[in-house]
Amino acid sequence: MRKFLSGLAAGLMAIALALPLQAKADDTKSLLDQILERGTLRVGTTGDYPPYSELDQTSNTYKGYEIDVATQLAADLGVKLEFVPTTWETLAAGIQAGKYDVTASGITLTLDRLKSIGFSDPYLDAPLVPLVLTKDGAKYATWRDLDKAGVRIAVQSGTSAEGSAKANFKNAEVVPIVAPALDYQELLAGKVDAAITDTIFIAKALAQYNDKLVAVDPTHAIEGQPIAMMTVRDDIAWQRWLNMWVALKKQSGFFDALFTKWIAGS
Repeated sequence: MRKFLSGLAAGLMAIALALPLQAKADDTKSLLDQILERGTLRVGTTGDYPPYSELDQTSNTYKGYEIDVATQLAADLGVKLEFVPTTWETLAAGIQAGKYDVTASGITLTLDRLKSIGFSDPYLDAPLVPLVLTKDGAKYATWRDLDKAGVRIAVQSGTSAEGSAKANFKNAEVVPIVAPALDYQELLAGKVDAAITDTIFIAKALAQYNDKLVAVDPTHAIEGQPIAMMTVRDDIAWQRWLNMWVALKKQSGFFDALFTKWIAGS
């Protein structure tokens, strides 16, 4: 009997030890497996950054370059697509909290962001350059000419442009603008002397206000801006699948077609 009880206790102990191990295995399941089992790809997007992501308030639907990227990604995964509204300030926090699987909103891959969050391989580059009022265009031959005391430079709060501006402009005042207000709108209103954003977003602004705004030396950017999908960090299986997807879509001309549709053709 003693041997039986001893064996039973040992067996119960083994089961008890196995339960946490099974729970841990489930907790560490690749995001790829979680998405496939869930049957839905959850995509965080801001909806305030055309031509990447724009929310149509009337129909409550999203459109843009990144919306098409996310739509095709879900289709190739064979799952449904769910867009989750987010903000520039909370993009990374939403990934870390598990609110969505990727973000698609014209997000820049930066070395600083890579310290705490993951990214797909980039599929677009949109360098940062300044915008100024046309009447002030002759004042600034290069972006460095803006770095003077008394000059106020608008950037979207929470974006990579904000970090870049603070790193590169030591004398000018960097003014973060919180959405839904836009940096170039503050410039048009005369509240700042310049606005810094990427060349693709600038193209949209110039198309609308070509008589009022001008880019400062657009062939010499402040820095490059590789665009990618933000996602979880250190998930090898998911990262491998996502990066291979980007590579194959580049080869097929998918991203070239999106560029023509949303950027070059606009």
